[in-house]
Amino acid sequence: MSSPTLKVIDFRQEQEGLRSALRQGMLDAATRLLVEEGAAALTVRKVAEAVNCSTTLLYSLFGGKDGLSNALYLEGFARLKQEYADYAAALPGEQAMNGTEGIWNYASIYHSYARRNPSYYMVMFGDAIAGFVPPLESRVAAWESFTPLIAQFERCMKEGRLPASSPTAAARLLWAAMHGVISLELKGYYLKKEHPDELYKAAVRAVLFSLKHPDATD
Repeated sequence: MSSPTLKVIDFRQEQEGLRSALRQGMLDAATRLLVEEGAAALTVRKVAEAVNCSTTLLYSLFGGKDGLSNALYLEGFARLKQEYADYAAALPGEQAMNGTEGIWNYASIYHSYARRNPSYYMVMFGDAIAGFVPPLESRVAAWESFTPLIAQFERCMKEGRLPASSPTAAARLLWAAMHGVISLELKGYYLKKEHPDELYKAAVRAVLFSLKHPDATD
């Protein structure tokens, strides 16, 4: 009769697993505070209290409030990127939207995301967390969230639906227009909901018109 195989425990691996779980728990707690109470509630002490641990442990995992803020910054862009991915996955097969319809849909996703996640959006693009400046590598990672939009512009240009130019420059131009309207909306500069809706559509339409008729802007 053979003896039962004993499970060998890798102490370092177990520690890494626990560390990862603790880090995710803290990030989840910070997210709840951000969404439910706003960025002003996002302090090292409150996050530590939410998961019943010491502030020392939080500092060891994130390096302080800046590290936690950076994690939230990246999480916000990861969520936006996932929404784009979910939209693409819902298309029949690998078929993309024809013409500029896909660009309009991406613009709609972006607007909806900002409205449903205003606290995240202000961390991603605003001054929600005083003194926080995302490091260069995080800003590079954040820009990757717009890869699907750049690809959609490139597709439209290859199909001849838009004049050939830089897809990246086109995506940046559209983002600037979208962000301008959304930032004013989230800061309460519009008195009625239909005002930002109308302005947002007009901004997207203006950018697409300028790309279709570049000479008309001279």
